[in-house]
Amino acid sequence: MLPPPPIRSSSILHRLASRLTPSFPKLPSPKPIAALALIALASFIALTLLADAPSASAQAQPLATSTPAPQTDPVFPLDFPPDFPVPERKPPLGNLDSMLSQIVERVEQGISTANDAASAAPMSDGESIAVTFYTQGDATSLADFLRANGGDPRIIGEGYVAAYVPVSLLVRASEQPGVTSVRAIVPTQPADDAPFSLDSKSALSKGNVTSQGVALHGADAWHATGYTGAGVKVGIIDSGFAGFSTLMGSELPANVIVRCYTSLGVFSSNRADCEAGGNNHGTVVAESLLDIAPDVTLYISKAGNPYDIKAAVDWMVSQDVDVINHSRTTLWDGPGDGTSPDDVSPLKSVNAAVSGGAMWTNAAGNGAQRTWYGEYIDLDEDGWLEFAGGVELNEFEIAPGSRIIIQLRWDDSWINADTDLDLYLFDSDLERVDYSIKPQVGAPGQVPFERIAGVSRVGGKHGIAIRGVSGITPRWVQVHVFGVPSIEYYTESRSLGNPAESANPGMLAVGASHYWDTNTIAEYSSRGPTPDGRIKPDITGAACAQVAAIQVLPSIRGPAGQRCWFAGTSQASPHVAGLAALVKDAFPNYTPVQIAQYLKENAQVRGAVPNNDWGYGFAMLPAPPQAVATPTPTRVPGVVPAPTAVNGDIANRVSALEQQTGLLQQQTGLMQQLMQNLQLLIQALTNRVTALEQGGGVAPVATPTATATPTATPSPTPTRVARPGPAPTAVGGDACIQPIQPGTINGTWTTACVTANAPDSNTYYAKFYTFTLATRSDVAITLSAANSTYLYLLSGAGMYGAIEQRAGDTPSPTNTLTTTLLPGSYTIEATTYNPNVTGDFTLNLSLRR
Repeated sequence: MLPPPPIRSSSILHRLASRLTPSFPKLPSPKPIAALALIALASFIALTLLADAPSASAQAQPLATSTPAPQTDPVFPLDFPPDFPVPERKPPLGNLDSMLSQIVERVEQGISTANDAASAAPMSDGESIAVTFYTQGDATSLADFLRANGGDPRIIGEGYVAAYVPVSLLVRASEQPGVTSVRAIVPTQPADDAPFSLDSKSALSKGNVTSQGVALHGADAWHATGYTGAGVKVGIIDSGFAGFSTLMGSELPANVIVRCYTSLGVFSSNRADCEAGGNNHGTVVAESLLDIAPDVTLYISKAGNPYDIKAAVDWMVSQDVDVINHSRTTLWDGPGDGTSPDDVSPLKSVNAAVSGGAMWTNAAGNGAQRTWYGEYIDLDEDGWLEFAGGVELNEFEIAPGSRIIIQLRWDDSWINADTDLDLYLFDSDLERVDYSIKPQVGAPGQVPFERIAGVSRVGGKHGIAIRGVSGITPRWVQVHVFGVPSIEYYTESRSLGNPAESANPGMLAVGASHYWDTNTIAEYSSRGPTPDGRIKPDITGAACAQVAAIQVLPSIRGPAGQRCWFAGTSQASPHVAGLAALVKDAFPNYTPVQIAQYLKENAQVRGAVPNNDWGYGFAMLPAPPQAVATPTPTRVPGVVPAPTAVNGDIANRVSALEQQTGLLQQQTGLMQQLMQNLQLLIQALTNRVTALEQGGGVAPVATPTATATPTATPSPTPTRVARPGPAPTAVGGDACIQPIQPGTINGTWTTACVTANAPDSNTYYAKFYTFTLATRSDVAITLSAANSTYLYLLSGAGMYGAIEQRAGDTPSPTNTLTTTLLPGSYTIEATTYNPNVTGDFTLNLSLRR
């Protein structure tokens, strides 16, 4: 086979002049003194350009620049010496990836036993390693081959087989007909890297340990109103739930529905299997979520790889789960635009969940200080990417035996990549420790991605290096490291994890802010934009808040020694998931997209909206829908009062039916009295039609006082609460609704138009006014009348939209509602505080953009 085409070269001056579509340099060669002087001059110019470049976190910057640490260790090499030899580029064995090839080589050379070599892989079982075979055409024959030769195929899909395969079988299996590549399966990674312990194992009662996030996110007010998540199903997909049973009945619910994956594609319904292994990341996540939404029905799944995540999502969707939280990140498997060619990508699992009715929250990641993103620059033309000002080695420090993962992707096709980059890990003596050198020469199935995953055999300082091999220089390169606190050169921006970079509007990627200062983004919190320029994260939640099962992080302390119990976006995400459950409790008809939008619209603004640090802001619930009291309604002769709903899922679901039933009962009971005044009503209707035809309000009827409805002195009216969801009660239909422009209008309540949001079985008259905003605006709405008034602001242009805001919970002839609204259509419902009230009112709408 012929070698790949050489990298196309270009002059340094051309690189500096355009830097738009540069190509890789040639391999290093001797240069005359004049050329070296030119390189030095070019390096100086490049450093000047970098120094003048905008900050890496600047919102509108198309390509981020590196953010060097304040001081560089003078001992660790910054770049490769001129005589540094080009690393030998030995092709992988068969169709294996570089890591699997190295494992096989160590066994064949007698360096390691098969068992020891396999244990270095991300997922192993004795001498077998969990791998994915990517195939062309039917994968059934490959699965048959594996079974016949000691392999264990677990999951067979269109174009892939996931299996445990002995080290000794890897090469032969990779060369079977139709196999294009074989990659080790890498489990999900936590957004945090510290161990957990239980803060208190005894004397715990429900609510004994409460997250500071409850008050900070406004959940306590919703609890007091009666919204606690009752009837809402919430799922948690995580890597382990050790200690879960210890907290059941106190910090966690006494009952939980489980699906525990004990091995790739193998699960049980035994909770002990979810607790096995000593990892309690999911336990702490669950506790944080339950503090926000204490009465949800909880589903948990221990699922630590993309295959099991996909299956767990399918299971939760089949159980009608409403909200799913995933406080983990997986390796990139797409170009950063929210798509992936991989059928089992978590990005596609997010889509499946939202399509199935489950809103998804995901930790944005803690990668701000361990991600580098930038252009491929190689001013000295030696083939090595420069992270900043000639620096070709991005340093970090690890302990012996540490498990690390380094992932690299770049701008290229994810169908047939033809720009070839290699990823290396060197120690401080420039000895190659590990590498990933899959070919990218435009063949089908080749993707612009390299990874190093395993256990470090030696500790100390190491450096990441990226070498260009062939093809056109990519516009951007992105590298991320799991398992270390930070790397020497990082960009903060463009550090989102997967699937947090999803573009699905029913998913929220959640950043983190410490509970002691929710006006400052956590230094580690991953930030946008995504490689394709989308703003991320979507929203931000509280982190470091108190839990019973703690993550001890003494390095993170707030002012006055504030303690950090559970750091990272891993806790911020379940806080927001809990808020989503409360919203679903209050608005059971909301879709995942509507829940996500509700939380974004009500977030506390932090800078521009949205931005790449905070998203739409710090998550905050608005004033809660008030609990529905049980009133003593005024009895109308011959009418049986409709039952009054109480707060909760059942009441919410039947509220519309109750309102319709109550109206029919009242109308039936009043029929005789209405018939006696038929002539009066006909005249009133004639006047109303005439007024509508003229485009005005309802003309008053100069008639004697009607005797159809004797007015009794009403009992004290309870606090008004509109039940969420549609309630088609407006008798007048479209005649009850009209557009409104900023300014003041006069209207009249008549018996023809009834509220869509009655708090009880009585009749409340209303008028509806729609308006549309082209830009984000501050809105003020004032309603005045002789009698006490009430205001609703509804989403959409219609009488039955979701309630955005309300005003008038205490009797007052004038009520004002002020808020900030995003672009879109809205409807004002102008109604009365007391039932059976007609008359004139004044409505004012003012906008400030």
